Amino acid sequence: MRGSLEKLIAGSLSVAGRWQNQQLRRLNIHEYQGAELMSKYGINVPKGVAVASVEEVKEAVKSVFPNDKEIVVKSQILAGGRGLGTFKSGLKGGVHIVKTEEVPDVAGKMLGQILVTKQTGPQGKIVSKVYLCKKLSLVNEMYFAITLDRKTAGPVCFQC
Repeated sequence: MRGSLEKLIAGSLSVAGRWQNQQLRRLNIHEYQGAELMSKYGINVPKGVAVASVEEVKEAVKSVFPNDKEIVVKSQILAGGRGLGTFKSGLKGGVHIVKTEEVPDVAGKMLGQILVTKQTGPQGKIVSKVYLCKKLSLVNEMYFAITLDRKTAGPVCFQC
């Protein structure tokens, strides 16, 4: 009888239920890592480089952005709302568009500091890298997301 009961229970589990009994894997990547992946597979992304120190910032500005007048400096933490966040040091915003000569100063004020956003909670997260990007003028903005559907245990794609 026990074997029959186990078969009945196993047969009634949905695909999602069986999937949830497996090892959980989480995919958390920073913006710069996502851009690298997309670029690798032929998707156009703005020119950018992730750096972890002011020295790396200065070198990147010279080598990657030699003719750019403005650069976007984006703090890299695993949380949304970085642009509207506040550093515990008092700096407002985790994303800044600045003149090229100001990039090392702004990046230096972000690196090693704690950024608080709506998604981090009051404790915030330490910024260990910033992503320097080419400033673009956008005609329109679109978002693309992939999430897992618990019912089917499969990916669902969204574009807005």
